[in-house]
Order: sequence, then C-alpha cells, then structure tokens
Amino acid sequence: MYIKCIFTTSSQKRNLEFGQIDKVRQFVHLTSQTDYSLRLLMLLGMVAPKKMTISQVANILQLKKNHLTKIVHHLSKHEILNTSRGKTGGISLSEVAHDKTIAELIRISEPNFSLVECLDRQQCSCEFSGYCELTGLFTSARSAFFDVLSDKTLGDILNNKKKTSPLLSKRIISENL
Repeated sequence: MYIKCIFTTSSQKRNLEFGQIDKVRQFVHLTSQTDYSLRLLMLLGMVAPKKMTISQVANILQLKKNHLTKIVHHLSKHEILNTSRGKTGGISLSEVAHDKTIAELIRISEPNFSLVECLDRQQCSCEFSGYCELTGLFTSARSAFFDVLSDKTLGDILNNKKKTSPLLSKRIISENL
C-alpha cells in the first residue's frame, strides 16, 4: 500500500479541497497480510508447542480462512511455519522463526515495502520523480523504520510475559488449546 505522492493529481484527490486529503484514507501502513501474519505468529508462539488448525486460528483471530490459508502457505514457503496434514496435523512455528527479527518478518510479507510510491521507481507517477528532495527523506525514514524493527526478534516478543487479553484467552480456551 502506498501513500499517493503529494504532487499527483489522481482522480480520487482532484476534487478535494486542500486539507481534505486525509478523507481519502491513504495512510502509510502495513498491509493486512503483514498484520495478520504477525498476529498468527504471536498466537502460535503463545500456544507452542501445540499445533493449531487454520480453522482454530481463524476463529480465535476472527480472520477469513481463505486469507489465512494464503498467509500460512507464504510463511511456510519461507520456513517460518511448519505445516502437516492429517489427523495430527496443523501449523506451528518453525525453529528459525524465533530468531527472525520483526523487520525480517515484515520483509517476508512485504518484499517491496516502499513507504511512498516514489521509492518504487516502477510504480512512481510523480512529475518530480528523480528531482525531489523528499525521496531522500523518505528513504531515510524507511531505513529508520526497519532499523527499529531489527532490534527485536519474534522470540523477544514472545518471551515478554505480559498478560494476554481476556478476550483472546477466552477464544483460545474455547478452541480447547
């Protein structure tokens, strides 16, 4: 997801008055796939070493099974999750998952994370492309973002023994985990 360059005249923004751009709701944020991936990894870490089914995860996290299936496939392809079929099958964290930084996990879900469209030369439609001082600032901001997220691993997050939300605990218990 990109924030449209502030200098574009997209049809969505063309009719807005100055100061109303925020109504378009194009914020810099991680994709839902990344958000759901991180939630999935934290949940699996909470119940480890137990395995979970996609249906259980979908019920607990209130996500659609088909979207979750794609995420599980993607993370298992990158060896973050172990998956197995059958009566005793399910999904669980791989051994290497704990050592991955949050930055690495985000890059797995969003390999082309560009923050704004001008950082992705192929996607940029800005008239100032190549001549704008903001590009350097946004590049530095993206680097700082990933530097902070490189300081913590999934294992660090999972080892933080803060209380689980009562709602999440109730959902986990309802799935007999």
